[in-house]
Order: sequence, then C-alpha cells, then structure tokens
Amino acid sequence: MTRAWERPRSVVSAVLWGVFVLAAAVGSGCGSSPSGVQTWCEGVCAAAARCVRTDDGCASRCVQAEPGLVHLSSSGGSALKPCLEQLSCQATSGDETAWKNEQTACWDRARTSVAVADHARRLCSSFALAWFECGYSLAIDDCERIYSMWDDTVLDRLAVCEAKQTCEDFRSCEQAAYRDL
Repeated sequence: MTRAWERPRSVVSAVLWGVFVLAAAVGSGCGSSPSGVQTWCEGVCAAAARCVRTDDGCASRCVQAEPGLVHLSSSGGSALKPCLEQLSCQATSGDETAWKNEQTACWDRARTSVAVADHARRLCSSFALAWFECGYSLAIDDCERIYSMWDDTVLDRLAVCEAKQTCEDFRSCEQAAYRDL
C-alpha cells in the first residue's frame, strides 16, 4: 500500500507503522508555530525527498493522513524533526521493521531534548509520586520529558488519574488517556 501522503510509485509500498501514540495539536494560524504533526510530517517528508520518494505536496498530504498524531506537542514535533529528517531510504520506502526501529530511536532521542512544558512540570510534581506509590520509579525530570511530548489535552486526561484510589485504577486510567489518540 502506498502512503497516502506520498505520490503513488510502484517502488514505494508499505503501511506506516502506527508511531506508538504520538500526538499533536492541529491547527496553526497566522503567526503561530507549526503543529507537532506538521513538523513531524516535514521531517519524514524531508527524508523521503532525500530518497527521491516524494514531491512538494508531501507534508500537507501527510498531515491529513496522520490523524493519530493530533496530540503531539509542537515542542515534541520540533524535537523529533531532526532525527526524522535522517530516516533511512529503507525506512521511508516501506520496510516496516526499519520504519518501526528508526521511529522508536527518534522518539527516544527526542524525549531527551524536548523543551519541558509548564503543564508537564505541574503534572509530574505529583504524577511521578503516584507512579512511585504503585511500585515504579519515575524521576520527575524523566516524567517531565516524557509527558512534554504530548499536548495539554493529553496532560489533562492524565491529571485525573492521580485521584484514583488503587494502583490498578491508576494504571488503567493512564492507559485510557492514550486509547483514543
């Protein structure tokens, strides 16, 4: 199957592996920064263009074809873009294993460099403690970087999890926060 945001080419085939639960705020008006999904698509399309697998309309088609990235924060998209621009031609041409492995590596690298959002900082001041009380070790700075990849909508969904009375309910709530993304 050809990626919907690329020009159909017989050489290019595959289905994009769902990039875990990446997400981003859609909509950018005059003077605002690009959305996370737009920046993500620019990075992927730059790699595809380097491999001669796309055209000028790639990024706009990609944004339309990637609704699963709607809640990726703009800072998350910015942190991912430099790595995405370096995706291999193998990953952009349909090799699902290469796509998955390189996307995961980009995600892991981006988490270490993403700008920490104030909303994530507020969430993590108590969220990391909730994880600790459920037997997990999550440093506050790691929490801030992980959750800064997401927009405020996701962080608001996660914030309600802190009020859960049991660890099972807490973990279920945390998983549910990502389910519809």
